[in-house]
Amino acid sequence: MLPTRIPSFVIAALLATLSASHFTTGKFSGNIPTDSPIENEEIRNNTSESIMNTTIKNIIIKGYTNPWIKENLELTHQTILDLSCTLTSLPDLPASVTGYWKKDGKEIPGSQTVIEKKDERFHFQNKQFRFPITDSSHLGNYSCVFDLRPEAEARFIVTVPHTEGREKPLISYEGDAIVMVCKAHSHLPNGWTWYRLNGTERNIINATLNPEKFTTAVEKGKKASLKIMGLTQEDSGIFWCSAIYDIGSSEGRIHLKVLSYTVPLKPFLAIAVEVLILVSLILIYEHHTKKKQTITENGKDSEHTEKLTSDGSNGLRDGTARHRNV
Repeated sequence: MLPTRIPSFVIAALLATLSASHFTTGKFSGNIPTDSPIENEEIRNNTSESIMNTTIKNIIIKGYTNPWIKENLELTHQTILDLSCTLTSLPDLPASVTGYWKKDGKEIPGSQTVIEKKDERFHFQNKQFRFPITDSSHLGNYSCVFDLRPEAEARFIVTVPHTEGREKPLISYEGDAIVMVCKAHSHLPNGWTWYRLNGTERNIINATLNPEKFTTAVEKGKKASLKIMGLTQEDSGIFWCSAIYDIGSSEGRIHLKVLSYTVPLKPFLAIAVEVLILVSLILIYEHHTKKKQTITENGKDSEHTEKLTSDGSNGLRDGTARHRNV
């Protein structure tokens, strides 16, 4: 049997019905088309905020005894900060106070809010000012301020986890090898990068391109090491290790000093020279003393000889005189 041909007016009616089910008063009521940038941007923002976790933190400020306090927040992933502050233990509390938020010491425009007293405290939480943390530009100091005299302030210091380098210089000698170590204690970084400071620039150390000079290793993700072989004095300088997280990086600093093998000998050489000078002075002094003593002894011998000669002459004269008298 041949297939039945559908009349064209039936097809037109079906298309009209489908169009009417998706459009009302000129506005699209189904999925937003991909060529609508404004609507798509709104959807992306709402979707990203719904995916990100929310980090809730509150600081309690007790009167004027501590005019501002702080809390450190270490973050590794994107999140939304829901921050709040509670002011208590103030004498003669007014019925309301004004509060506002600051970012890195600057007031956030439009953040001022009138806070009503409740249960002898002021709780400052503004849902309009939840702070999305998506990259390193969002890190910093967030402060809630109660506009009193004096002001009461609580500060949230938002950073990525600290990376431990080395405070004291690392000292080695020419021709040796040295291993520099950095540690991330609280969280596991996504990766590690090593830099060397060259003036004001940081040069990335690529161990793959120069395996005879550098080797890198990572132990359990939290401990990174850089080994430098065949050290020369040109290797002296500042090195940085960077622990990389989703929203930024944290760095540790290591100062390397490469010395010549003659350097540790210098103190001993200086001591040897001082000892040699001291011995020489002692010998000169002893020689001078002996010489003076010899001259003195020779003088005394001459005087004794002269005295004996004089005494002998006098005795001879006396004997001659007595012989003549007899």
